[in-house]
Amino acid sequence: MANSQKKSILRTIISLSEKIEGCKMEKSFFLSEKEDLGRLANYLDVDEISALFFAVIFINQNQHGSAVNMTDIADYLSFPHLHMLEYSANFTLLKRKNLIVQKDSEGAFSRSSRDAGFEIPESVADCILEGAPIIHFQDNDDSLEKTFESFFNLFKMMKHSADDDKCEFYRKISNLERKSEGNEIVKNIRKEFPADMESRAILYLLSAQCLTGKCVIEADDEFENLITEIMPAFVKYSRCKKIDDEQDILFEKNLIKRELEDIKDGLGMPYYIQNLKLTANGIRILFGNEAENYLAEIVEKNDFEKTYDALREFGRAYERKMNIIRKRSKLRDMERRFSNLPFFSDLNKTKINFYDRFILYDIAADFSTGNDSCLTATIEDIYGKNDDYFKALRSFLDEKHELVTEGFVVVDKNEIPEKSTVTLSQKSIELLYGENADLYMKRGVSGKNIIAPEDLKEKSLFYSEKVQKQIDTLEESLCQENLVAMQKRLESKGLSKGIAVLLYGAPGTGKTETVYQLARKTNRKIYHVDIADSKSMWFGESEKIIKRIFTDYRQLCKTAERHGENTPILLFNEADALISKRRDVGSGNTSQTENAIQNILLEEMEKLDGLVFATTNLCNNMDKAFERRFLFKVEYEKPDLEIRKKIWKSKLNVLSDEDLEVIAKRFDFSGGEIDNIVRKCEITEIIKGVLPSREEIVELCENERLEKEQDRIMGFCVN
Repeated sequence: MANSQKKSILRTIISLSEKIEGCKMEKSFFLSEKEDLGRLANYLDVDEISALFFAVIFINQNQHGSAVNMTDIADYLSFPHLHMLEYSANFTLLKRKNLIVQKDSEGAFSRSSRDAGFEIPESVADCILEGAPIIHFQDNDDSLEKTFESFFNLFKMMKHSADDDKCEFYRKISNLERKSEGNEIVKNIRKEFPADMESRAILYLLSAQCLTGKCVIEADDEFENLITEIMPAFVKYSRCKKIDDEQDILFEKNLIKRELEDIKDGLGMPYYIQNLKLTANGIRILFGNEAENYLAEIVEKNDFEKTYDALREFGRAYERKMNIIRKRSKLRDMERRFSNLPFFSDLNKTKINFYDRFILYDIAADFSTGNDSCLTATIEDIYGKNDDYFKALRSFLDEKHELVTEGFVVVDKNEIPEKSTVTLSQKSIELLYGENADLYMKRGVSGKNIIAPEDLKEKSLFYSEKVQKQIDTLEESLCQENLVAMQKRLESKGLSKGIAVLLYGAPGTGKTETVYQLARKTNRKIYHVDIADSKSMWFGESEKIIKRIFTDYRQLCKTAERHGENTPILLFNEADALISKRRDVGSGNTSQTENAIQNILLEEMEKLDGLVFATTNLCNNMDKAFERRFLFKVEYEKPDLEIRKKIWKSKLNVLSDEDLEVIAKRFDFSGGEIDNIVRKCEITEIIKGVLPSREEIVELCENERLEKEQDRIMGFCVN
């Protein structure tokens, strides 16, 4: 019988060895080798995939006489290395059944799967070679899990027990401890807390959860978390409160931690539960030699991950329907618990009162999930629908609330208050995300508003000698090295560091394109402001938009500095409406709003540290207060004959010198107008296959302007 089994199992592996190599884990392989894989799986008491990996290890170990790591297995199967991680559970199963062990190059048990190889124990290999059944797959590990499964079942029953059953519960705990005296984990827990049965019971519960792979009963409306579900059944209320506040000795010894777990309900909708788990330190202390088998899945979270979890927990408690007084007390306890995290500790140092901090935490919780907060609902959750609610709502809508005036949040108002939203400002985003805050910049300073230097196409521009000299000076000044030196010198003299440039003059003369080309040559991003966006139908919104433009620009400068980029340019294109002469305040609300916008703009330009360009066609209408704000002022005139000829030549080099002379003399076009003619010529060539003739180009020029020469003749003409 033994000889028959020997042939069956050993020959099965040998038979598989001829087909496993390079199988790529394809479904067709499992179908074709189902009989042999099934036979080996039944013998090992594992699934077919685990049996396949066992066979690969057995084959390689016998061929090369060394341990086999994940990379070796992936190469043998011609399978992507990264995809092997999907099968970690299969290797864990083989290890738990003692079918394989994991050791490093020196033969010691390894802490990491990256530097360790798998080996088949000699006793298991002998059983295969001798054709004997393997009778010790589940020795210590199995007894370990069974012991703690007994603990776990005891806790589940205790949840539904009456208070007077506590003595019986602890008697059963003591009985389980006596039965498991040889169990290393039980010994270590008793060693840590020899006279504290409550602490031992808590650690048995969490160890059982870790060892059996079972989760505690999920939270619902009645039970908020593990503490309120099971522990009150066997732990005093005062002790539960300490654990809830993370002030218990188990936290002090770094044995347990609080953790949020993402769950899906029966309909597949995501939510999360709060849970307690052993820390990595707790597992090492309590599990001893067994610890490494359970530490691979333990990943310690960084401060942001902890903050993210804390905000979700805070948001859930904040929005929960419960007594307002009780809720506020609970939120204060939670804030104290999170006070070691930078985001919470930084806000605690501000003058913002705790009610407003709670509002800010809830807004941050919504923001972290990609959502703005409903203003009315957010206020109602902390105040209810009382006088304080309406007082707070009014102060938010009037932008007089401390969270708004101190720059922590931004309100997006609607004529219907219930449709108004509130979200984090750049200041709060920086507190929350730190050096990654630039990833969460609002739409006003992202997308189409930002022009990268590499997206700007090179373009030839022709200036008069006077303008060319000024542009050359500008380009030299904007070289980053020169700019930094220049700003340091200005600052040392107590002068403003900001560089403001006004480009003014006739339309179509290349003002905007000059900014683009300067940005391209000096490798700078452009924050392009659409003036139309600063006009809002909601009274007071325009002022806020202008303020936000400069706030966003400063954030863009910080991001550029952090990433080693050159200072970006803030461009107000066609800024006539912003820098025009201020109106008489008696003209109405519109005049007051426009004057307020100009006051903000003047103030922001005065304290600007970066680079701002403004272009305008109507310099004669510019308010005098803006003149001294611009360090450089460049006037663009319509191009003279020689410049016009150069522009025509650069755009339509097929024209003869004679044609150039005729067209340039006859039409005193700007560069923008010449561009229009060139575009029409290109369209004509696409349609007809040939460029238009000189006569046709002249005709296009004659039709370029709406105002014709004869239209300018007024009165009667006497011959």
